[in-house]
Amino acid sequence: MRVLDLCLKKLHNYLREKQLVKAGDKVLIGISGGADSMAMAYLFSRVRSLMHITLLAVHINHQLRGEESDLDEDFVKGFCLDLNLPLIVRRIKLAGGGDLENRARVKRFEVFHQLLDIYRFDRIALAHHKNDQAETMLMNLMRGAGINGLAGIKPKSGAVVHPMLCFGKEEILELLSDELIPWREDSTNRDSSHRRNFIRGEILPLLSEKINPRLVENLAMQAEIFQAAEELLKARSIKHLKRINIEQGSGRLVLNILQLMALNSIERYYLLRLAYSSLSGNEADFFRHSYASIIALLDSKGSKELSLAHGVIVRKQYQELHLTLETGDEKHDEEPLIVEEDRTRVVYLDHRFSFKHLRVLPRVGEYDKNVIVLDSDKISFPIQIRSRKPGDRFQPTGMTGFKKLKDFFIDEKVPKYERDNIPVFDDGEKIIWIAGYRVDQRACVDEHSSRFLQIVAEPVHEKPKRAASRKKDSGGDHGSNEL
Repeated sequence: MRVLDLCLKKLHNYLREKQLVKAGDKVLIGISGGADSMAMAYLFSRVRSLMHITLLAVHINHQLRGEESDLDEDFVKGFCLDLNLPLIVRRIKLAGGGDLENRARVKRFEVFHQLLDIYRFDRIALAHHKNDQAETMLMNLMRGAGINGLAGIKPKSGAVVHPMLCFGKEEILELLSDELIPWREDSTNRDSSHRRNFIRGEILPLLSEKINPRLVENLAMQAEIFQAAEELLKARSIKHLKRINIEQGSGRLVLNILQLMALNSIERYYLLRLAYSSLSGNEADFFRHSYASIIALLDSKGSKELSLAHGVIVRKQYQELHLTLETGDEKHDEEPLIVEEDRTRVVYLDHRFSFKHLRVLPRVGEYDKNVIVLDSDKISFPIQIRSRKPGDRFQPTGMTGFKKLKDFFIDEKVPKYERDNIPVFDDGEKIIWIAGYRVDQRACVDEHSSRFLQIVAEPVHEKPKRAASRKKDSGGDHGSNEL
């Protein structure tokens, strides 16, 4: 069997096994002019009709090597024309400075994703192969990466796929030679001052010669094992997160610290990484030091907070760990909300409030700080819901004297970053309720009370409790309590 036929069969099986590309997909092909991307473009051009896929080649000219870069561009244009492969060329210019290789990679991916959106394509195919996988594993091992790093280059990561990971470099060169396909050599690949070039040109050949001639193949196999372990740990972290998640809303997660710390360290790491990525949309920037900072926070006393990349704030509040996505304005600058006597439902800050006027004092069940009953005759309507103001004072339930709201929050150990977001109910003469905390003594029900106002507070991300929760008591007349 010809080399081409073997390679096409291998590629087709790998695409199907890893579910990288399916019939009907539209695939961007990254093509630099080097051996690897030329082989990938050639193979895909041969399977596109068989798989019913649409291809669009993309060449990015970084303009870093002067005439050599322009010759690469011209070479790729001629090759794609011969294959009847549509091509888009993008020229990018990078400012001088360090870390040029990484900045070029970041810019390259920006262009790929822009084109993906503009042309509504499904996949970005890049030509990394087994040797690249071996290099990546060695680099990550030496810098102390964990399971994710040792899993190396993933066959699929979001929209990016690596269909050539089933091929070694020698197989690629054999295909190009057999099909008489030329390619371009990037002169910078010979510069051993770059870490990857040093590993590729000196370390891997030496290890293969002195230790194991099948080193590249074995490292690629180990990467697949680590990838399987990574997927298993991710699946377990999803189950754990569902179990210990106390509250979840838009840009917010609250975890049970006791249950979190009961997990072993590797499960805890993956759960926290999942929580972080669910808020930030970025998994790659959660590092071991991010995890270590959160664990140090959990070990500290009192309420503390720390900031992670992409605006994720982590706060410890007693036995809860709060992860929130910073919006740039923690304080809600909403105007006070006026509530007339006939209103039954309003939303303010992060709460939904329900109002019910009663003529019979409802039965008192289990204490709930978010459900209160006030004496309607002690309240002046309309009332307003607002944020705290400097100098606020009220008379907490059970006290004969007044207390500054600031001192009350300190005594209740309310974190500073939460105080501006706690709704304060005010009837124009006095504060009547600090929502979720304490009723003012002057609005409390007593033995002379005959009309009542029940207020129920719920987080806005929870569905309101409607008729199903208002079950009538067949043994009494409580169903007619409402005025």
